[in-house]
Amino acid sequence: MDASMRSQYRIPGETALRPSAVPVEWNGRVLELESCETLEELHALKKAWQAMETLCPEPFAYFQSFDWCLNWCRAFLEDEADDRVCPRVYVLWDGAECLMIWPLMTRRVSPAITVLVPLTAPMNQYATLLHDPARFYPALGQLVFEEIRKHGGCDAICLDHVPQSALLASILKGQGCSLDEMQQSAILDLAGIADWESHHRALPKKQRLQRNSRRNRLEKLGPLDYHVYPAGSRGYAEHIDHCIAMKQDWLKGTGRLGRDLFDPRFAAFLRDLGGMPCKNGDGVFLHALTLDGVPIAMELGMRFRQDYYCFLGAIDLAYQKFSPGKVQMENAQRWAIETGIRRFDFLNDPSTYKSSWTNTAEPLIACYVPFTSLGQLYCRHWMAGLRPRLRALYDGIGPAWRNRVRGVVDALHRFVGRNGGSMSLVLCCIP
Repeated sequence: MDASMRSQYRIPGETALRPSAVPVEWNGRVLELESCETLEELHALKKAWQAMETLCPEPFAYFQSFDWCLNWCRAFLEDEADDRVCPRVYVLWDGAECLMIWPLMTRRVSPAITVLVPLTAPMNQYATLLHDPARFYPALGQLVFEEIRKHGGCDAICLDHVPQSALLASILKGQGCSLDEMQQSAILDLAGIADWESHHRALPKKQRLQRNSRRNRLEKLGPLDYHVYPAGSRGYAEHIDHCIAMKQDWLKGTGRLGRDLFDPRFAAFLRDLGGMPCKNGDGVFLHALTLDGVPIAMELGMRFRQDYYCFLGAIDLAYQKFSPGKVQMENAQRWAIETGIRRFDFLNDPSTYKSSWTNTAEPLIACYVPFTSLGQLYCRHWMAGLRPRLRALYDGIGPAWRNRVRGVVDALHRFVGRNGGSMSLVLCCIP
């Protein structure tokens, strides 16, 4: 990474730290830990950020990519009138060379408590950081973390869905508190699969029969077709809106949580994703299973470095008994195999149906680290204590009761603001 990438930060020959940077002493050198907090500063990182995406060897890094993070900031923060949420992207420099980018943001969860969370949370499906593997090690990461703890001005850092194999998990090992239950992502590893036909033949006979039966039942209703729309292609934006509308209908019918899907900015965010030119077939794709030309099952997914993430799936509830979502999923996996995708990732939702569609899993950890006494209360008694129990209780009741509870919670949120007071802190299961 040459010095031109950092020309906006350092005048040639200058040795003083930037005002927003703190020194980190490492192996006799003084590195700079910079905190970028405005859209202008984030956009100026584009070359360094995208270069770091290429250097970082870890999987599961799409939700820390420049395209994902910057589009989210433009959609959700550009017109923000308050300071409840603010980007806090930490960048570690050695002179003109970038060693690490950690996309975080501050969130004020009550008038007295501000926490660090992953930038774009809770939409991010993994929490990790981008780093140069040749120069950034767990010990250096721990030094960086201590500087963030001392100088960040927050009460805690709260991270869900950190891949156990990630460097960040090593950095955070033994810190703070966690959840009692282990999280994991369900993944179909495609590395050893030569083609779709051999994969289909290798399935247990019962699974093959079930899949064929679902397709045959739908084909009796009319012509069945499958389309894949890359971001920016004709029809992509309209299908995004259709997919979100179907998902909203499902959320309303089941009483599930998903407040962000009802925010009009969410659709704008998804429509703008993947707009930049990508290498190696990477990008954002909208899949649509159609009956008589009308979508009955859809999925929005992201391909990043030969991994595919199933981000948002939806079905037409009028056809729910025909399981169109599973037929769509079969088509998506065929597309993944035929286009050279290495891993087909169902992400961290613990749905039981995924077991028949996957062959491996990635363990995930949650880590809630307090920086202050208020942060200690928040991490131990809310994030690792009451919050998961309320969520489990909510998920365990029937759809009718969930809809009643959700109606009350949404009304209270409109009254006090999403993160604007202690009432919202207690009632919101996913702050």
